[in-house]
Amino acid sequence: MKKEIQVILLVLIFSIATASRLSILGWLYFIGIGSVLIIGITHFIIHFYSMNFLATKGKKNNQKIVLSHFLFLCIFLFQSDFDDSRSYSVIEHVLGIENSFLGDIGFPIVIVSLIGYIILSGIIVANAKKEKIRGKNIKYIIPSVLISIFLPFILISGLYTSKDLQQRKVFEEKGEYNSIKRALENPNNVTSLQIGPFQTLLSSFPTEILTLSKLKVIDFNEQKITRIPDDIDKLENLEILNLLDNNITEINPSICNCNKLTELRIGGDIKSFPDCLKTMKSLKHLSIQSKHSNELLDELRSFKNIETAHFYLKSKKVDFSSMTEEETEKHFKNFKNFDKEKWELIKKETGIKHKY
Repeated sequence: MKKEIQVILLVLIFSIATASRLSILGWLYFIGIGSVLIIGITHFIIHFYSMNFLATKGKKNNQKIVLSHFLFLCIFLFQSDFDDSRSYSVIEHVLGIENSFLGDIGFPIVIVSLIGYIILSGIIVANAKKEKIRGKNIKYIIPSVLISIFLPFILISGLYTSKDLQQRKVFEEKGEYNSIKRALENPNNVTSLQIGPFQTLLSSFPTEILTLSKLKVIDFNEQKITRIPDDIDKLENLEILNLLDNNITEINPSICNCNKLTELRIGGDIKSFPDCLKTMKSLKHLSIQSKHSNELLDELRSFKNIETAHFYLKSKKVDFSSMTEEETEKHFKNFKNFDKEKWELIKKETGIKHKY
């Protein structure tokens, strides 16, 4: 096998094995790093030392090269790792499958592969030493090492991108979307829409989603939304609306026309509730985040159908590093503590339970 082909194959196999093992961030991650460094460097030394000998014609030498790489790959692909949820083999993780059989046979395969690899490496090195075939291989070393440092990270990135796409596909098949654009492309399939602050930062409620007739769950947590649109009642199947950690100052009465709404979570500077909200038959769970939570607690007595509630204070983010000691003290003085005694009294009066 030509030297150029040997180098390409060596770099590729090393990168695949390294990327596969290091793509798992389990409890045995550092063992994986250790095996990559020790066995990986050894693999490079063996093949570069024997490259001139292996470049001589003959099927046996080609078979030795292929078998050496295969055993090297098996050592990494069948390693096991685990986290809080379960244990799994590297090959399971890479292929995105759950197969207990692969996990059961993983350790024996690693041991057999390691023993076979040591024996074969000894044979290859011994034959190369015996034949004493000379050749200049230095020109291959630096580029192959550099590529072998960066290529695994590119492969890991590609693996995670592929897994994200697979996971997204699985969720979207169930109607759960985390992209407004993709949701609008499949309007008849969307039942849940969740937008986090690290995906998109919404400055206003996206009214275009009001056309999603099957939408049941809206989760726009930690956004910059200031108001609920008047046409929110177009979402006839809406069951859960989560707008916590937003900047909403008023609960739009139109929400009372969402006859299937069971859970409402609002964050901002809410000062009062619309009367229609207090008599909503479907609404069972209420979460309010406001600086005026203590005052809003009193209104709980007027709610007819609420089963659980969660009230807590919302404070604007303050840069204390730029404030004087006097200003900091004034800030905390003006920021009221949640009235737990009142809350306990209202719970006893109404039978409403605390929702965490």
